[in-house]
Amino acid sequence: MKVLIVIDHSPKQRFLVKLHTEALIREVIDLIERRRHSQAMVTALSKGRFEKEVDQHELPNVKADLILSKDNASWDLM
Repeated sequence: MKVLIVIDHSPKQRFLVKLHTEALIREVIDLIERRRHSQAMVTALSKGRFEKEVDQHELPNVKADLILSKDNASWDLM
Protein backbone atom coordinates (compact mmCIF):
# COMPACT_ATOMS: atom_id res chain seq x y z
CA MET A 1 0.00 0.00 0.00
CA LYS A 2 1.33 3.44 -0.92
CA VAL A 3 0.74 6.44 1.32
CA LEU A 4 1.24 10.10 0.42
CA ILE A 5 2.12 11.89 3.64
CA VAL A 6 1.48 15.64 3.65
CA ILE A 7 3.23 17.82 6.23
CA ASP A 8 1.63 21.26 6.40
CA HIS A 9 4.57 23.56 6.88
CA SER A 10 5.45 26.44 4.65
CA PRO A 11 6.10 25.12 2.05
CA LYS A 12 4.18 21.86 2.27
CA GLN A 13 6.22 18.70 2.19
CA ARG A 14 4.89 15.50 0.60
CA PHE A 15 6.46 12.07 0.93
CA LEU A 16 5.47 8.87 -0.84
CA VAL A 17 5.96 5.87 1.43
CA LYS A 18 5.25 2.19 0.78
CA LEU A 19 3.87 0.11 3.63
CA HIS A 20 5.40 -3.25 2.76
CA THR A 21 3.88 -5.68 5.29
CA GLU A 22 0.31 -6.52 6.22
CA ALA A 23 1.13 -5.94 9.90
CA LEU A 24 2.35 -2.41 9.15
CA ILE A 25 -0.70 -1.65 7.00
CA ARG A 26 -2.98 -2.86 9.80
CA GLU A 27 -1.08 -0.77 12.38
CA VAL A 28 -1.47 2.41 10.32
CA ILE A 29 -5.16 1.70 9.61
CA ASP A 30 -5.82 1.08 13.31
CA LEU A 31 -4.22 4.41 14.21
CA ILE A 32 -6.31 6.21 11.59
CA GLU A 33 -9.49 4.56 12.85
CA ARG A 34 -8.67 5.84 16.36
CA ARG A 35 -8.15 9.35 14.90
CA ARG A 36 -4.43 9.31 15.66
CA HIS A 37 -3.40 10.69 12.29
CA SER A 38 -0.13 12.23 13.50
CA GLN A 39 0.94 8.93 15.05
CA ALA A 40 -0.03 7.11 11.85
CA MET A 41 2.19 9.51 9.89
CA VAL A 42 5.15 8.90 12.20
CA THR A 43 4.63 5.12 12.01
CA ALA A 44 4.42 5.14 8.22
CA LEU A 45 7.53 7.32 7.87
CA SER A 46 9.61 5.38 10.38
CA LYS A 47 8.60 1.81 9.50
CA GLY A 48 7.62 2.13 5.85
CA ARG A 49 9.88 2.21 2.81
CA PHE A 50 10.51 5.79 1.65
CA GLU A 51 10.05 6.10 -2.12
CA LYS A 52 10.40 9.81 -2.86
CA GLU A 53 9.56 13.38 -2.03
CA VAL A 54 6.72 14.63 -4.23
CA ASP A 55 6.70 18.15 -5.69
CA GLN A 56 3.52 20.12 -6.36
CA HIS A 57 3.74 19.60 -10.13
CA GLU A 58 4.00 15.79 -9.68
CA LEU A 59 0.75 15.43 -7.72
CA PRO A 60 -1.52 14.59 -10.68
CA ASN A 61 0.70 11.60 -11.55
CA VAL A 62 1.14 10.17 -8.05
CA LYS A 63 -0.42 6.75 -7.51
CA ALA A 64 -1.26 6.44 -3.81
CA ASP A 65 -3.88 4.44 -1.92
CA LEU A 66 -4.07 6.93 0.94
CA ILE A 67 -3.30 10.62 1.53
CA LEU A 68 -2.47 11.20 5.16
CA SER A 69 -2.05 14.50 7.01
CA LYS A 70 -2.06 15.30 10.72
CA ASP A 71 -5.83 15.96 10.70
CA ASN A 72 -7.18 13.87 7.84
CA ALA A 73 -6.98 10.62 5.87
CA SER A 74 -8.36 10.25 2.33
CA TRP A 75 -8.82 6.79 0.77
CA ASP A 76 -9.36 5.44 -2.75
CA LEU A 77 -7.70 8.12 -4.81
CA MET A 78 -7.65 6.35 -8.15
